[in-house]
Amino acid sequence: MQNLLILYNPYYQKNVIKEHLEVLLENGEVAFGKLKSKLKSTSHPFEEKLQELIQNVNEDNYLQLFLTDYSSIYVAKVIKISTEDLSAKAPVYYKNYDVEAWFLIDDMYEIIRDDFESVRDKILANFTTPNYGNHTFALYGNNYAYPLIIEQKNEIDYFLDVEDKLYKNIYKSEEYLKYKNILQEYVFGDLIYKMHPRNLDNIISAETEYQHYKKDLTYDFNSIVIKYSKVIEFEIYLFLKELFRLIYEDIKDISYTLQGIDFTMNDFFTHKPNLGTMRKLLKTPKIKSAIFDKFSDRNFTFFTLQKLPNFIKNFQDIRNESVHGKSASLEDVFDIRSKILGIKTFSILSELLSHKSSL
Repeated sequence: MQNLLILYNPYYQKNVIKEHLEVLLENGEVAFGKLKSKLKSTSHPFEEKLQELIQNVNEDNYLQLFLTDYSSIYVAKVIKISTEDLSAKAPVYYKNYDVEAWFLIDDMYEIIRDDFESVRDKILANFTTPNYGNHTFALYGNNYAYPLIIEQKNEIDYFLDVEDKLYKNIYKSEEYLKYKNILQEYVFGDLIYKMHPRNLDNIISAETEYQHYKKDLTYDFNSIVIKYSKVIEFEIYLFLKELFRLIYEDIKDISYTLQGIDFTMNDFFTHKPNLGTMRKLLKTPKIKSAIFDKFSDRNFTFFTLQKLPNFIKNFQDIRNESVHGKSASLEDVFDIRSKILGIKTFSILSELLSHKSSL
């Protein structure tokens, strides 16, 4: 995954992100300009490496551009980087400044807003700086040149498999932030930052809908089940991708069939199978044996080979009824919600995120 970091300075423009978002909402893309510093006259010390990275950027091989003022942090999906003038696609305030490079963006996601400590401890602490000794990003006393090439310790592709543009939900509602804070404080803790952002949006949306309609016995709860299904299916897939990479040499000759099409284990990393297929793979003797040989932690093996497949089976029974026309009941939703969030039982999602981060 290609990643860059740029600091934006509210001194130059107070509402930097909002102004870019307005153009993005209107046109479907926006150009973000890297302003030329008046204080630095030297060229970028890692220009060659930067140019090598830039030349590979296109719509199919996008770059993640993290934008922060330390108080908030956003990530943008960059599909083109150019020194040519793209000001026609940018907010008008750029006409007052000298721009040295343009980043053409077609999507953007709000990671954290107005929370310096969380930006510092949860996001910036996940970055390493390959051109500066590969050390963790240093907030204080650094001499970084921007754009800064970074890597993520816990790699997240924020735009992986996104069905709709994430920028449409930037600047979350107070209700969204309320339920996010509740889930972070009482359920997931710091693990909330290990969850894929689309899954976080879905689980907060499911919780909001549940709280609104839990007393309405006539309500059709299928939409909540579908949101939970998307979360679980995708997080299990991300977990298994990391797991299968570690044992790939022992399982690479395994094949499986999905909807009449034959796949190999190599296909697993680029084509997400359904829950039933993932459960079946975990039950495969060769995969079970490889996991036992690779991992000595019995909590990990018990979770992966017992808890997780059993949960998938129980979840499928409820999910499949909803998908095939039968309305999910409040009891069904409460059962799923309890297992996912850990109400009077363990949280399958918390365990999943915890084990994924340990791989």
